[in-house]
Order: sequence, then C-alpha cells, then structure tokens
Amino acid sequence: MASLSRQRKLYASVQTEVAEEPAVTQLTEKFEYFRPTLLSYDELPEWQKDSPFILYGYRPESNSAHACFASWLYLHNETVNIYSHLLPGVVFLAGEVMIYQYFDARYPMATVSDRLIFSFFLLTAVTCLGLSAMFHTFLSHSAHVSHIWLQLDFVGIIVLTLGEFVSAIYVGFYCDPGLQRVYWTMIITLCSASIFILLNPRFQGSRWRTFRVCTFVCTGLSGFLPIAHGVKILGFSQMLKQSGMPYYLGEGLLLMLGTLFYTVSTEIETQKCDMRKILIDDPRCGFQRLSNQAGLISSDAHTRFSMFWSSLQQWFI
Repeated sequence: MASLSRQRKLYASVQTEVAEEPAVTQLTEKFEYFRPTLLSYDELPEWQKDSPFILYGYRPESNSAHACFASWLYLHNETVNIYSHLLPGVVFLAGEVMIYQYFDARYPMATVSDRLIFSFFLLTAVTCLGLSAMFHTFLSHSAHVSHIWLQLDFVGIIVLTLGEFVSAIYVGFYCDPGLQRVYWTMIITLCSASIFILLNPRFQGSRWRTFRVCTFVCTGLSGFLPIAHGVKILGFSQMLKQSGMPYYLGEGLLLMLGTLFYTVSTEIETQKCDMRKILIDDPRCGFQRLSNQAGLISSDAHTRFSMFWSSLQQWFI
C-alpha cells in the first residue's frame, strides 16, 4: 500500500510538472516579447544601421506596434529620445487648455486672434513632439514603418517651424497687418516646399540627404529676414523687446547645433560617441520649444504694454 501511495504521489508530481512547463514557457515568451534581448550594432539588419558610433542597446525588429509601445517600459538606446519628446508634448498639450484659463483670468481684454495665436503654436508643438516620440517608438518596427515615421517626424518639425513663424510674426509686426500677411505667405510657401521635397520619392535616399537637410535648415533660418526687417523699421533695442528676439536667436543656435550633430561624424572615442544620440541629439528639442515659448510670451508682453495694457509687465513674473 505504501509503495502504491508513493507511486501515485510521484505520478501526480510528474503530471504537475508537465502541466507547469507550458505555463512557464508561455511566461518566458511573454517576458522576452515585452523585454527582448537588446542587440549590438553588428547584430542589426542593414536597414537599422544608422550610426556606427552607437554600439549597444538596440531593440530587435519586431513588426509589432504592441511590442514597440511595450518598449516604453524598459531601457534601451531610444528611451531618452522617446521620453524627451513625449513628456514635453504632454506638458504642451496641458498648456493648450491652461492658456485659455490664463487669458480669462489675467487678460480678459485679449482678442480672439491673440488667443488663437498662442493656441496654434502650442498645437504645432504638440504635433511635432508627438510625431517625434512615435518615430523613436516605431524605430524598431520594420524598415517600411520606420521610414514612414521618419518622414512624419520631419513633417512635424516643419509644422512646428510654421507655428513658430506665425506666432513670432504676429507679435513682431503687431501694428502692421500688411507685413504680417507678407511674411506669413513666405513661411507657408517655404514650409510647403520643404514638405514636398521631404515626401517626394525623387529626393529620397542618402544621395539627397544633404539637400533635404539644407532645405530644412534654410526654411528655419529664413526667420532672420523678418527679424532684420523689424530691426530696420523699429530699431534694434525696440525689436529686441517687442519680438522676444534673443529667445529666437537662441533657438536658431540650438537648431544649427542639432543639425551639426545629425550630419557630421566626429572622430571621438567610440565609447563617448555611443551616448551622443541618447543624451544630446534629441533632448535639445524640448529646450528649443521652451525657448520659443519664452520668446513668444516676452514679445507679446512688450507689444501689449506699448499698446494699451498697463499691467502686462506681469508676463515677466
């Protein structure tokens, strides 16, 4: 009887182990799905090889949107890039709601145009940061999907450039609607041309990479034209206060610095370059947005003060 009892217990134990094996295997597969083994640069397929200076921390090709979003939950070499766009995007989205409350509480005399200009800029910032966060999220999906999101990422940057120009021209030439329309037409034309070049299959590939980057940079730097015009009309000191010019110049510097990192491969120790994309290239975007918003607030403050709002200096507090 004792022997039979031991055999039954042994049989039950074996059956339990057999039943547990699929569950353990399934759990392991889920863990590997949500947190796969990260790859080195040499292990990547050709389409994922972008910068040889970034050696480790690559997500494997997943062909799954679910797996791409799951990568938000573990560390890899795109984690900082994702969150440095995603979190500021959420902040600007909240600002989209708060800006109306702020106007109602502090500046009830603000016109509909004033409110819409601020709202439009915040909307373009949310669009840019959101598309960039999605690009870095889907960078490990597949070659086709990654390329689509890369194009959308650049479209988002151009959309934000449009938002920055529209708002800056509005406050810089607040008393001259004619010049506002002239420069708005200019920037809309340039941004439309940039998007066309970006999305046109004829200008794709590494052969046209420098041309695409130059088009993007020239569109951004065209902002110096209305600034120079404003200096000629109003004088340097007045334009400095009225347009928030120092902030826009600072943003232009950040833009050129970021482009330099994007296009130039520097001969530095590989271990140091390995962190370049993670810590330098893309987090600059959040600083650019904050710089622009500071300039917009500053310029609008002085314009309103010089017009009729005696209390508008409180913008600077």
